[in-house]
Amino acid sequence: MAIAPGKSRLDLVRAGMTTGLERRGRLVLSIEKIVEDPKNERKTFRNMEGLIASIKSVGIIEPITVTPIAGDSFMIATGHRRFRAAKAAGLDKIEVLVRDPEAEQGRRRKSIISNVQRENIGPIELAEALQTLLDEDESVPTQRKLADVIGKSEQWVSDMLKVLEMPAPLQEKLRTSEVAITYDSVAKVARLRDGNLQNELVGELLKGAPNREIRRRIDESKGKRPKAPIKLREVYKTNQKVQVVLESLTDDLDIDRQIAALEEALVQARTRIRSVAA
Repeated sequence: MAIAPGKSRLDLVRAGMTTGLERRGRLVLSIEKIVEDPKNERKTFRNMEGLIASIKSVGIIEPITVTPIAGDSFMIATGHRRFRAAKAAGLDKIEVLVRDPEAEQGRRRKSIISNVQRENIGPIELAEALQTLLDEDESVPTQRKLADVIGKSEQWVSDMLKVLEMPAPLQEKLRTSEVAITYDSVAKVARLRDGNLQNELVGELLKGAPNREIRRRIDESKGKRPKAPIKLREVYKTNQKVQVVLESLTDDLDIDRQIAALEEALVQARTRIRSVAA
């Protein structure tokens, strides 16, 4: 398609005249010509209000990246969250970067690695994405190889895949949660055999329970006793051939409290010694 004199590529794209244009580089596209990747591991988008407000005010600062597909359409490679926010903000056209299509498996691998490093998706979505790699990517035939590729331990991969063995209703609750839940917490709950306890702990996670509380509940269920606090004991040797011992009754004794305890002990010692000498 020849570009009319005085008309730029962006002018034509803005006018909807995309047929015949080379579909590479930076373009402004109708939002209707952009489709989400159905295999994108991110399915739940949290805390969108701030991004939507920003896009309404100044637009999309960093263009999403897309790849050409059939007809005049494009599929999102990166930027699903920004795309949804743009739609919610009422934009009908957005600027994009058009890239050459990567090999599907290679692109998926990069996306998962990025999300693992940033803990950017929910635990259920991540577990499903990891399982997809194992099922479809011939270069990662084992959990050990997958662990090497994403920079995690084999045990971590095994724990995350265990999440997919949880009952479907619990998985759905976690998938649609508005509360950010750590991978470690869900992996620990997934390894429990007690379905009732699993259900209780998922409920606690959805209420925002911290990881340490989940660990405590799991340890209790296994009959493990909480570890006794580590008591601080300091010995001070003096030139008087006498040593002074400072021993805490709890594990919470910072430097300021140590100094205050020694000063208080010195006052008591002076009072006692003088009383005896009188």
